[in-house]
Amino acid sequence: MSNLRRVLILLSILIVCLTGCSGHIECNSVQTQANAPSEDGFTGYVVERKDNSILVVDPAYEDFSANGGGNRYYPAKWFSNAPDPQIGSYVEVWTDGGPENEPYPGQDRADKIAVSCPNTPDGAHLSEPDAIRGGLYLPDGEKLRVPVIEDVHYYQDAGMWTIRMRDAMSTTKNQDEIEIRVEDVEPVD
Repeated sequence: MSNLRRVLILLSILIVCLTGCSGHIECNSVQTQANAPSEDGFTGYVVERKDNSILVVDPAYEDFSANGGGNRYYPAKWFSNAPDPQIGSYVEVWTDGGPENEPYPGQDRADKIAVSCPNTPDGAHLSEPDAIRGGLYLPDGEKLRVPVIEDVHYYQDAGMWTIRMRDAMSTTKNQDEIEIRVEDVEPVD
């Protein structure tokens, strides 16, 4: 009886370990090149890719109008060494702390990247990153030099996604917001 008990305990532990591992990989994909830095990383949406680099724009703006700057400054950085995250993904990126190149958007080397779980609402065929990617590739989305994803909403009754964006590089005072609609259709493999 004790051998059977040991086997059952080992099987239980194995099942718990496998379940825990698969949930971690499925929901929070992390790409690491070195030891994880201890401070908070740079968060935002991946809005463009070039080779092994991604452009990440934080939708939370800063207001520098009191100091003579813009009323909506959106932090944005190109990160090299980032082969995996797709356009539309919400990520947190840590760097090795090296010097950052300053022309806007900034440039830095990714040390670690955490990709948030993609949200797929009930009844939707597309995930949130799929809808964002679709919106960025539409003619209105392609006009934005540095797209800021301000809001993403799925309307189940209409089978439609609405993505509110603006251009972080806009020189107009209010940085006109655009709203793009993406039809929720099953993606083609």
